[in-house]
Amino acid sequence: MNQRLQHAFENEPVPRDLEARLRARLARSAPGSGRAGWRTALAGAAVLAVVAGLWQYTAHKRLDELLRVGLSDHVHCGIAGAYPHMKQRLEMTAGLGPEFAPMLQPVIDRAAAGRATPDTVESAHRCTVNGRAYVHIILKRGDTLISVIVTRRTADEAFPRGLAARLIRASGVELHQESLEGYAVAGFESGNWLGYVVSGLPAAENEALAARLAPVVRRFAL
Repeated sequence: MNQRLQHAFENEPVPRDLEARLRARLARSAPGSGRAGWRTALAGAAVLAVVAGLWQYTAHKRLDELLRVGLSDHVHCGIAGAYPHMKQRLEMTAGLGPEFAPMLQPVIDRAAAGRATPDTVESAHRCTVNGRAYVHIILKRGDTLISVIVTRRTADEAFPRGLAARLIRASGVELHQESLEGYAVAGFESGNWLGYVVSGLPAAENEALAARLAPVVRRFAL
């Protein structure tokens, strides 16, 4: 029974109003007089607690899986040094292709906003990691590589909506960030695409950078 419930929840989105609905259900199930009323209420509360727990579990699992989509490209292409090292802007725009070439300069400009020393651009290209295609811009801040990543999403790839504590809203974009394997990974949806900002920067710095870059990426990844 528990396995069937878990499978069902893994294939359903987490409702934004889950907590409110559970509270309302418990209020309607308030016990009447006598032991039977209390037993009914306690049983209902136990079932609702199990349902809420499974929803939270599957939401956390989905979030982790989706953020690792971006982390994988950052680690296997960026950190491993497998990316094409570029010096000329022309080869960078050619590497991104006509669809995303116009995104390069706005990304550079927004990343540099408020900084005395702009980030350097190490590469801008398309790559494939574990059979998945990515559009990948690599910036460098000091000794730290920063990946700005776009990859086409499938119909069932959507960030969970029920984890408000892990959600950052920036200029109308919902950002989801976690620390995974020593890296700060921020992800967001952009039309038919998933976008990521991944780095070894402190979590707050990566989050602030993602908040600046996500609206730019959404202008091009539709």
